[in-house]
Amino acid sequence: MHTDTQDAPVGRETLLGYRVGTKLNAAASFGADFSPGRLVQLSLEHLTLHLDSRTVPRKGQAASVVVGEGERWATALDAEVIGVNDARPEVSLRFVAPPLDAGRRIVGLLESLRDNGLLLTPETRPVWREHIDRADRVARICEALASRQARGVLRTQDGQRVEVTASFFEPLQDMLGWKLHGALPPGPFTVEAFGYSSVVHFQAESARVEGDLLVMPVPTSLVRFRHRWLRRTQAAASCTLDFDHPLWPQVHVSRGLLDVSYEGLSFLTEPGEDLMYPGLRLPVMEVALEGYAPVRLRAEVRNISSTPHGRRCGVCVRPLDAEGARAWRALVEAQAHPTTKVEGDWNDSTWKLFERSGYFRLPGKEPEKFTNLREQFDHTQDKLQEQPRLGYRVVRPADEGVEATLSVLKPYAGSWMAHQLARHQPPNSKSTAREALRDIYLRGYEPTQADPEVKWFFAYCEANVRWVRYTKFDFANWYSHTGQTCLVPFRLMEGEVDSPWAVPAGIALDTPTEEERTRFFEQVASTRPEAYREALDLVPERFDLSQMRTGWGEAGLSRERELVVARHNGRAVALAVFESAQPGLNLFNVLDGVRLVPLEDDARPEVQEAFVALLGRAADWYRARDRKVFVHYVEATCVEYAERVSLADLGEGKLWVMSARLLPEFLEHLCESTTPRAA
Repeated sequence: MHTDTQDAPVGRETLLGYRVGTKLNAAASFGADFSPGRLVQLSLEHLTLHLDSRTVPRKGQAASVVVGEGERWATALDAEVIGVNDARPEVSLRFVAPPLDAGRRIVGLLESLRDNGLLLTPETRPVWREHIDRADRVARICEALASRQARGVLRTQDGQRVEVTASFFEPLQDMLGWKLHGALPPGPFTVEAFGYSSVVHFQAESARVEGDLLVMPVPTSLVRFRHRWLRRTQAAASCTLDFDHPLWPQVHVSRGLLDVSYEGLSFLTEPGEDLMYPGLRLPVMEVALEGYAPVRLRAEVRNISSTPHGRRCGVCVRPLDAEGARAWRALVEAQAHPTTKVEGDWNDSTWKLFERSGYFRLPGKEPEKFTNLREQFDHTQDKLQEQPRLGYRVVRPADEGVEATLSVLKPYAGSWMAHQLARHQPPNSKSTAREALRDIYLRGYEPTQADPEVKWFFAYCEANVRWVRYTKFDFANWYSHTGQTCLVPFRLMEGEVDSPWAVPAGIALDTPTEEERTRFFEQVASTRPEAYREALDLVPERFDLSQMRTGWGEAGLSRERELVVARHNGRAVALAVFESAQPGLNLFNVLDGVRLVPLEDDARPEVQEAFVALLGRAADWYRARDRKVFVHYVEATCVEYAERVSLADLGEGKLWVMSARLLPEFLEHLCESTTPRAA
């Protein structure tokens, strides 16, 4: 049995250039040995040759190579063996200082092969495929396609196609209409429609033409495909790139961009001029946008594809350093989210929005209670301006102030929290409430995709707000069976540290032993969803928040957590988790919170007594940290203890948790939910 040798071509060389789907002749001379063969793979810096002879060269051996198409031959090139596969047999060679004219001839050869369909482009597999058959979801998707006048394509089984635009959605008649941009081929059809960052497919077995419209029944199911995790956004006309070719520095490439994302971009390339090919690494690429300083990036060509407008070159990019990463993010977001802002002094405008929108009048609160928090709020928001890796605030400017805001924070190792949402539509505004909410949510969530540690998203939500139910709660319910989402109900209560707190007799409070800590984690694991535990770092390996305390501390922000046990007659009956975060981060103090975890039936009197004692200790704990109030998430079955202590009821809530793997689907859902309805 033959196996690949250690010198078999692996790694980057296997991805360079193009694989060739024809019997294109090539030959290599290794000293006195002449080895004809068939070209397998070709780029401007290497080739892979399938040898007719069973004699294979050794790695590092010098060679001379000639590549041909029919009777047309390229100039002989000096090369060096970089990999050998003696099982096939195949040899990979790297060209040694190829001259520019030879590079252009190779490009001409590759373009000729491409035009004749003889280049084997890599198979692109979707990163996400989902079958959707819930009638309410299908209806939402169809409504959004029609409202947004989404582009689409009708395809027939014999390969015919015609472009269409979604025109109307009529739920009462269960009909979906498309404007035709060409002659209608005979059906049935497969319909492809382009969403926010995905493509939906469905079968149209029956349809009729009414004027220039194609009318069909709303599908009973559809399939959503996604080919990349990060959305690409159309680049501004003034967005350009410049770089010198790494093989031929005399070749300078300057092009306008087609699109950009946090990790990539694309542009139309002239193959014979730019000499691009998959796998080409660009040590430095400079991207410029009017009004912004140029950003220097490392880049690698990932693909070159044919479009009606020419050859499209897709590139993966990475900033050179932390400063460049921030500049690149700003440049991308200026084009992806032009109606929102993150940087800048928006403290006063945000505070005024809170006042106008009624944010300070949420259940259990009055505006006067927030006045003394203004200085802390401004101070902390100013600190976050310099630490977008820990959190940021999104605003949607309007007139002299802002009409909507959302803050996003990273309080746990791999989890981001959305909070402090407020909106108030200015008089005579041309935009809708849906548009404002969509813009700030997309700007809030999309940048987190650039965080390599992101695993979870969560939010403390009011339980009875229609917008929240329609977006977050519905989405969580759709995916709850996967374990990647959860909704945990709670009642939010607030305690003032200087209120009188009962001290029950017979309850001793202490630092838990290792055995008691183990019981705590076992109890949490048996009573809470995995998404809840992982998102809130309620797991042994991350419970102490050491990573976050270090990162927050370096930014001048505080973050703490402590576990306290309550014992009755020496027996542990309950534990409490005390948490605190920098004052001013959240005006409702949702990160200055207490969680109570019973180790026994929480209806037992001693457990209720333990809860009372633990809340009294919490008041001392927060007072020592100069807090005036703290919150308590009531999750217990028996809540008699809450009536015995000084807690103000702030209302029902739900903790919403979602895996980061679902973020693209959630953003798509947000766009569908917030697309203004067609007239």
